[in-house]
Amino acid sequence: MKILLCAINAKFIHSSLSVRSLYANCAEYAKYVEMLELSINNSVEFIVKEIYAKSPDILCFSCYIWNIEIVKEVVEIIKKVSPHIKIIMGGPEVSFPPFELLGAYVDIIVLGEGEATFNELCRHYIYGKPKLSKIKGISYWHENAVVVNDIRDALDLNSLTFPYTELESLANKIVYYESSRGCPFSCAYCISSTTQGVRFIDIDNVKSHIKFFMNNSIKLVKFVDRTFNCDSQRALNIWQYIIENDNGQTSFHFEIGADLLLDTHIDCLRGARSGLIQFEAGVQSTNPRTLQEVCRSESFKKLSKNIAKIKSLGNIHIHLDLIAGLPFEGFESFKKSFNDCFSLRPDMLQLGFLKLLKGSALRINYESYGLAYRDKAPYEVLFTDHIDFNELLRLKDIEHLLGIYYNSSLAINTLEYIIKMFDTAFDFFYEFSDFWKNGGFHRVSHSKQALYEILYRYLRKVNGADQNFIIDLLKFDMFMNENVKNLPSWLEKTDYKPIMGRINAFFSSEENARKYYSKLLGYSPKQLSRICHIERFNYNVLDFAHSGQKDCSENYCLFVYGDQKVKAYNIALH
Repeated sequence: MKILLCAINAKFIHSSLSVRSLYANCAEYAKYVEMLELSINNSVEFIVKEIYAKSPDILCFSCYIWNIEIVKEVVEIIKKVSPHIKIIMGGPEVSFPPFELLGAYVDIIVLGEGEATFNELCRHYIYGKPKLSKIKGISYWHENAVVVNDIRDALDLNSLTFPYTELESLANKIVYYESSRGCPFSCAYCISSTTQGVRFIDIDNVKSHIKFFMNNSIKLVKFVDRTFNCDSQRALNIWQYIIENDNGQTSFHFEIGADLLLDTHIDCLRGARSGLIQFEAGVQSTNPRTLQEVCRSESFKKLSKNIAKIKSLGNIHIHLDLIAGLPFEGFESFKKSFNDCFSLRPDMLQLGFLKLLKGSALRINYESYGLAYRDKAPYEVLFTDHIDFNELLRLKDIEHLLGIYYNSSLAINTLEYIIKMFDTAFDFFYEFSDFWKNGGFHRVSHSKQALYEILYRYLRKVNGADQNFIIDLLKFDMFMNENVKNLPSWLEKTDYKPIMGRINAFFSSEENARKYYSKLLGYSPKQLSRICHIERFNYNVLDFAHSGQKDCSENYCLFVYGDQKVKAYNIALH
């Protein structure tokens, strides 16, 4: 008997918490159970080949909106070439009726939390007991009919086995971790609203798990708790623990309610290493009627103040989320929501589009809002009573450019300057998206240098913009992203011949090494000139990056590479 737990992740860098938790909680059957992780970027043929090579008797899939369509294709083929294989599915994509996949290709669907249910299913298939009719939390096909057993009671999370024992297979991947299940809120677009209450893992256990990740030098741990700081004291204790035990390598990502942050949280976070902690906060909309309709009660005013406090610390990465296509959110209303969020200058602004998730209140009541959505996953909105398809397409164009130029920090300083030439940030992205589409740039992929050149070609048309300053800013953004060896022809190049002696003297100075790049002490001037870069600018662009003030004074800027984040300094070459 071989039972194969298969995860098809959204990206190669992702890992599956669900299959690891299922595997960890059936340890007594470990010799019969195996895990297989693939991604949606693999072809159906490749996935089928990998599964077929394992020769499973039972094949299990964890199903989500990002993988359900490819899972269905894979299962269809597997059932035809190996009809004896039993197919079990679980996850939010199959946990809600109607259970249309049952009978055609699927034998059993696990409803809700799966650890205890999967353990009993293993026992059923390995030892023949308990009977399927006695296993809570499943639906199955029996005598040409769908049978739905009683739902299993919510699990005590402290009774579950920690899902991570070895981390070699997770090298360079994001590790997902949950310290709680459930959400105190009932947002109409989210399936968390289908469960009541929040359950927590004991905080001492959470701390031991965090220490395990740190001891194994995991690069990024993403907490999947729906609102991590719903218990403010618990969140404070965990953040304090992370800061006090920081290994200098591991980072932690949290989804938070930004309006729930307290001054005690801010004071605690002040001591965090830059990059140690990342926050993602869902704003979704700033339209009061929309927020009321989707059962969100957060105060944007309070959220804004808290985001400003976090930003002032300068050490916490902030990611804000918006959702286009919500009830009563028209194009102009969404423009305001966008500008409200952009004004906070998050490190990343995610412009998402409403997904009508199975089991969510909006999906159940979609007709009352004039919502139309795609029949296939991810069930994305097509239009509503308040925003039409063409307007959503325009927002798609803006989302694309926002991701390329802002969220990636590709041209963050250039954008900061040029947006001031427009009434709002949204107006800039709207007009830039017209230029992008009319130029046919959306039809092909582009190198980084090509992306800078496209932006430069557009900015040359912007009235009132200082073109020389723009060139300096674009050059600065280039070097802040990578150690560029060959600048494009439209950028002014530094003539190094007259200053080469001063550059060598700069890199030969131990005082400079201690001041600007202490981790590179002992490197020769030649080695330093490859790791670092000195560039001349006609403006003090670094001062603009820090203060937003335009200073028309020539200077030299030192860029230090090697760490995760490029560092820049104004220097004097004597």
